[in-house]
Amino acid sequence: MKPISKILATGFALVLMGTSLGADDWMVDEWGQTLYFRYTFGAAEAGSGTLRITAVDEYEVFFNGSSLGSDADWTTMEEYPVEVGSQANDVAVIVQNRGGGLGSGLLVEISTENEAWISTPSGLNEIWRWTEQAQAGGDWTTADVSEDDVWAPVQGGNLDLGSVSGRVDSLNAEIIYGFPGGIDLGRSDGGLTLRNVEGENLALNKPSSNRPEVFDGDPGSVWTVNVDAINTAATVDLLTPRLVNEVRVLTAGENMEDFEANSLRGYAVQVSNDGFQWTEMGVLNDIEEKESTAVQIDELFARFVRVVIAQVDPLRRSRVAEIQVFGTGATPSGAYVSEAIDLGAQGRKNFGRIRWGGDIPEGSSISLQFRSANQDDEAAWSEWSDEITDFEAELTVPEPRNLLQYRVNMSAEFEDLAPRFDSLSVEFTDTFPVSQALGWVVPNSVVLGRDTTFIYTLDLTFGDDDAGVERLLIAMPSQATDVQLTLPAGVTEKERVILGNGIEITFTEPWNSDGTLEISFAAQLLTNEFDFSSQFFAPNSDEILNGEEDTSSGRSWSVRATDVEGRVLSSVRVSPDVITPNGDNINDATVVEFTLSRVSEPQDMEISILDLSGRVVRQLDSRLVGGQYLRPPGNRDASTAPGYWDGRDDEGDVVPPGIYLVRVKARLDRGDEIRIRPVAVAY
Repeated sequence: MKPISKILATGFALVLMGTSLGADDWMVDEWGQTLYFRYTFGAAEAGSGTLRITAVDEYEVFFNGSSLGSDADWTTMEEYPVEVGSQANDVAVIVQNRGGGLGSGLLVEISTENEAWISTPSGLNEIWRWTEQAQAGGDWTTADVSEDDVWAPVQGGNLDLGSVSGRVDSLNAEIIYGFPGGIDLGRSDGGLTLRNVEGENLALNKPSSNRPEVFDGDPGSVWTVNVDAINTAATVDLLTPRLVNEVRVLTAGENMEDFEANSLRGYAVQVSNDGFQWTEMGVLNDIEEKESTAVQIDELFARFVRVVIAQVDPLRRSRVAEIQVFGTGATPSGAYVSEAIDLGAQGRKNFGRIRWGGDIPEGSSISLQFRSANQDDEAAWSEWSDEITDFEAELTVPEPRNLLQYRVNMSAEFEDLAPRFDSLSVEFTDTFPVSQALGWVVPNSVVLGRDTTFIYTLDLTFGDDDAGVERLLIAMPSQATDVQLTLPAGVTEKERVILGNGIEITFTEPWNSDGTLEISFAAQLLTNEFDFSSQFFAPNSDEILNGEEDTSSGRSWSVRATDVEGRVLSSVRVSPDVITPNGDNINDATVVEFTLSRVSEPQDMEISILDLSGRVVRQLDSRLVGGQYLRPPGNRDASTAPGYWDGRDDEGDVVPPGIYLVRVKARLDRGDEIRIRPVAVAY
């Protein structure tokens, strides 16, 4: 068998370097992203000014449609002379981040003799926006993007501000950025992480029982505070407890004269987790900063936040444009989608196992999905694979293909315990059993839980260098019966094994010429939808080549349910029902077999071994979808079955001889289903 090669990902832009580690070996060792930023501002008067800027890792900046320059040293703010117009002025920036853990941030200051404008995530009238969608030509640098859904308001970014020289501290510019998919690739500990919510207005468009107009991000909708409004409040529900550390109040208006007239005189910030008991976290009185004010609070979890009027002007009403709430911690979920890994120059590949690394704290999760395509038909990407959560697993995508793409899904139950994805490697080989394997099944819609006769067809096309198919595995929704096989001329069957979830066929000699196989069988559909996928093995090889669904003329290997029959949990038995766990490899273990029907999304399955007093001695838990979970036939490894029990308790000790009870519980949204069977332990 030809040595397996690897794709190794250790950073995040998917820049394929083509480094040869050996024959046909590939390494991806730099990941990153390119983002586009836009900002439009007006000036009270025209004049000469200075634009200062830096970004991680490299930028090009444009002012009023003209390129000012670029720089790749984020530790210094470069200065560019600009002529500020009295009307709208347009700033555009392209930022390339190489994912090296130096941060994810853009910092901008623009100043004339009398005015200044800065990067900030909290602007209302003049808003910084970003997009990951590539911008062609130069029109985007001056276009009005305020009503374009592709362009989103920026969030707070992150970089080591103390290492940046050339800033004007008095301008108080803030680090801004955008995070496609809610993922940050610039954190100092490396890898992919969920973005931090720092710099994000947690209250934006959240429900308010009394003042929604100040939580909608619209400076035109305001809260008018009357002269007798002491102790009135604006309350927002963040929907779930969030780590909160700052509350900002923005005054309505467009210039300093407006802000002076409309500013609040004093207010208090209170927080709550039930909406009834409130804790005061800070008070501002005799406010002097008229345009905006902020109350910093000790970081704490809070679901409800309110601003309570503590001081008013006895002669003049105040007008509040917006109330913003800021905090820390990770966003609850996100996903990173890679660029396509292009193996076209080296020909199509048969992908093997994937291995990945990362840190997954309690309450968080990481899963991977893959899809493939051929370079000559990039529009025909396969569907995303099932989610992979094991650190090592077989990659199941249509093969052979020369384009591969992956998605990293991340979630965190606790804001301060986010997961981190560090590395990815993908095995592949350019030795194939067959060049093209197309499959389809009829019928494509059946009654769920009813015995149905299916006909599955495989059409194989071989190239001159293909090794041939020695073994074939076809996935089944349940254990197949009444199997009838029609083979092409010259191909003979050596062995047939009926599994609980498939049919394995071995040929006397490798199948290596174009032809069609047809197999009829009876089986039950146990989920709302099932793919009769196929896997092929070359002689003396355990490397899997995944077949491809034939969608021509409306053909499909997918079967959908039209109606439902049968029970959710059935056919529960223990095989064997007497075990002797004495190490002689004869009935040392048993498998609890069962059929789970009408379950299309993974559900909790509890298999408990109880002694006759009702005490649980061993707990076997899994998350399963509909299917038949049986003891593997012959000498196959039974420990892979979810109901495998080796006669030991949860401490690893062999249980005493006697009668035990097996309790199988399916924990379903519509209620639990439970079955109980006996099993004996003897010596």
